[in-house]
Amino acid sequence: MRATKSLPLAVTFPALLSMLLVSCNGSTPIVFSTPTPTPTATPTPTPTPTPSGPKTIFVSPTGTGDGSSAATPTTLANALTLAAAGDTIQLAAGTYQTGDGTLVLNIGDVTFVGAGLNSTIIAPSNTLVCHGILIEAANITLKNLTVNGAGVGGSCGPDGAALIHGTADADDLTLDTVALIGTNPAPIPGGVDLPAPEATHGVFLTGLTNATLKDLEASDLNQTSVLIRDASGTIQVLGASFTNSGSRAIFIQDTDGIVLVENNTVDGVLNEGIYLRDVTGTATIANNQVFDVRYKPTLAGGSGIEGGIVHTNTRGTVNTTIRNNIVDINPNGTTLALTGETLLDIDGIEVNMFGTAVGTALVEGNMIRNTDDDGIDSDTAGTAQLDIIIRDNNLKEIQDRSISFVSTDNGRVRGLIEGNPITGPTVPSPGVDGDGIGIRPRSNSEMDITVRNNTVTNPRRKGIDINMNRGDGSAGPVNNATARFRFEDNRVENAGQRAYDVQLEDTANATGILIGNRVNGADNDGIRVRSGAGAGAETNVLRVSLFNNIVNNASAAADGGIFGRSQVASRLCLRLEGNSSISTGAPQDYHLRSQGSSVLELFGITNPILAANPSVPLRDALVAQGNTGRSPTFPVRVQNNSVQVPTAGCTFPDSSFQPQLPN
Repeated sequence: MRATKSLPLAVTFPALLSMLLVSCNGSTPIVFSTPTPTPTATPTPTPTPTPSGPKTIFVSPTGTGDGSSAATPTTLANALTLAAAGDTIQLAAGTYQTGDGTLVLNIGDVTFVGAGLNSTIIAPSNTLVCHGILIEAANITLKNLTVNGAGVGGSCGPDGAALIHGTADADDLTLDTVALIGTNPAPIPGGVDLPAPEATHGVFLTGLTNATLKDLEASDLNQTSVLIRDASGTIQVLGASFTNSGSRAIFIQDTDGIVLVENNTVDGVLNEGIYLRDVTGTATIANNQVFDVRYKPTLAGGSGIEGGIVHTNTRGTVNTTIRNNIVDINPNGTTLALTGETLLDIDGIEVNMFGTAVGTALVEGNMIRNTDDDGIDSDTAGTAQLDIIIRDNNLKEIQDRSISFVSTDNGRVRGLIEGNPITGPTVPSPGVDGDGIGIRPRSNSEMDITVRNNTVTNPRRKGIDINMNRGDGSAGPVNNATARFRFEDNRVENAGQRAYDVQLEDTANATGILIGNRVNGADNDGIRVRSGAGAGAETNVLRVSLFNNIVNNASAAADGGIFGRSQVASRLCLRLEGNSSISTGAPQDYHLRSQGSSVLELFGITNPILAANPSVPLRDALVAQGNTGRSPTFPVRVQNNSVQVPTAGCTFPDSSFQPQLPN
């Protein structure tokens, strides 16, 4: 977080103070001034009282007057020599050329008002400059005008060029109804590429305190349309329209305070539509529309954070709200053709906490469509901590996981996923997971997760699953994560594989319940709980209870409507109570399997149940706990090892079990 700086005092410039036009290559500034009259010996006249208070100075491109009225406009250059703090410079319609340099605004507390978009046009430079307008004073307002970027660009150092550049002295800046016109051509199939190093930003603000950007219209910028860095205070981007951004539309980085990004529209952008990185304090991203996000990987293979709306922190503390946005990554089905990439690889919305970051996040009421990657993605790594609620979002045509939840390293997550309607893709892409909700606690992380009242329809793979695997194709670090989970009152329809799946690998530990969930149609098991799912030592322990779940129509590919399995040297502590499993296509309504040196211990039995198919003792034990099947003699099976009587090491969470919810 950068240190808060004191606001500069408003400076009153003498009437003859010049406007500097600074060339991009650092040549000597050009000074416009009025010649000083030669004193005469005439008697001194009686002084005329000097008007006090703010004034309006009228300007036109060909003005020759004193600027005191619309009928006697002066030039923009002369207006700047006349302006003082509190004044308004009224720019008539027309095009204002700035010669061979940059238009420098260094008079504080001055408002520049044009005659309207595409009516008053600032057209910087007859030669290439790094900045069209350079703002070096506080409390400046630009309103109702257009900046044409045809003369802006070139080799301008690591920060690049910008149509409007605000420095650390430009505190309390306001851009209101300003159009920014770049030179980025409309894309053709296969023609989208990463911006060149000398590409031009639309607005680039750095180091300032407080900025309001409202009702901007930015088109065809070949770099980031709005880039704000190292800022503080209140930063607002409101009601803007971004078309064909050559890089991100809105990128806010290393900023502390209050960030509001609301009611903006992004149509055509490379890699991210709205991206906040290391923004601390409070951030709200609401009521925006982000369409047509194009992915072009870097030489290193991409940053891994591409998305319609992304907030990623590596440090500091932030409270983020992402609410009521529409994100449609590929609305017209043309994005892949434009980029020439084989995989779109863009998430809808991302919230990530890495490094030492601490965050709370609410992702609520968003509509997300047409992604080849995840719909909503949240990753936590390092020693970061995240409390996150993902609620009432509508997700459709998501090719990968509609909601993806990952914790790695020593990350700490408390999450609530509730009330999200999810519909799988009509035409699935090959090689992607296609899960409804996928949860991945990994490494040494710790996760508390509640998933409730979600509806998942036609997932191409799993409906809702928690998989404590290694990641990276099983090449990641050993999974020693701890998870506490509650899946409650969810509905999964027509899963392409298992409807609900819980799996542990390595030395992971998990405790949780599935309660009141529904399955209608699954092209495998309705519910599977599994310990020892990996290929390592597999000493993990899963303590899980299933209460009052209903499984209908699991397929012939299933081991069972409800399937419990332990493998290698793992331990599964299983409680089944009040469930209904009716799947006439599946061989079993309930199937318990223990392999190798693993142990499966079942709540409520007093004697081991030997392997058998069918297993009458298992059916009797299940009926005693209120479970039912397709008929009074519903099929059940015990396979390989015997099902064991519970021992002191096995605990069975009851129906009131609750993970920690987000604060």
